[in-house]
Amino acid sequence: MLEWLRKHKNTITMAEAKTVESIRETLEEIHHLQDRLADLNGRLRRGPVLLKNQENNIQKAAAKLDKIKSEHQKLLAESNQKEQEVAAHDRSIEKRRTQLAEAKTNKDYQALQIQIEAALRSRGSLDDAALEAIDKTEKFAENIPPAEDEVKKAEELYEVTKKKFLADKPLIEAEAADWTAELKDAEAKLPKEFREIYNRLVQSNGGNEALAVVANNKYCGGCNLQIPINSLAQILAHKPIVCSSCARLLYVPKEYEFDKG
Repeated sequence: MLEWLRKHKNTITMAEAKTVESIRETLEEIHHLQDRLADLNGRLRRGPVLLKNQENNIQKAAAKLDKIKSEHQKLLAESNQKEQEVAAHDRSIEKRRTQLAEAKTNKDYQALQIQIEAALRSRGSLDDAALEAIDKTEKFAENIPPAEDEVKKAEELYEVTKKKFLADKPLIEAEAADWTAELKDAEAKLPKEFREIYNRLVQSNGGNEALAVVANNKYCGGCNLQIPINSLAQILAHKPIVCSSCARLLYVPKEYEFDKG
């Protein structure tokens, strides 16, 4: 930029040169302040969003745990029922044995004996079913501790994040207030024709999207569109030029070198 001013010392007065550099410096300062504020405001917005996501993770983990516990209770009930069936079957056998001892006729004795033998044969399958149900219930119960641990970890992470955000929030807000005050002072330095365009772009694009530096001598730093030579010349002549692609107000860096090629 200074090199360009030196080359044009015959066509631009010292006062005009100072004005050009002053506008450039002001736009650069505003851009820096807007970027910094965007970062701070982003941190303030991300905190509650992150906490909400972590709350959702807690709810998901808790729902998963409830589902596992519910399934375990169902299996436990089925297992208990199988055990009760075995117990009831044993009571039935004992009852028939008592009846067998009290049988008054040979016919009754033989009938009860057949029933007992049949009941004893079927008991093995009942035992197997009960043991299978018990084993299935015990194995499924192994899913509960990891699910409980998942809930605990999600809750602990939420508390850590919440504590940190609540501690950082007032510091971020105070820093943002300081930067905002500096931004207002910088914005007040802009000439009217720049300030009107800048204010409009802030309203439409957002503060940190209102400005873009000229990158690599001829590209928009916001969208990488190549800037026409005549537009670059107007920027250097302290004219407010907006990128035709991303609608950012353009300015050149301090060590800018004008390249007609």
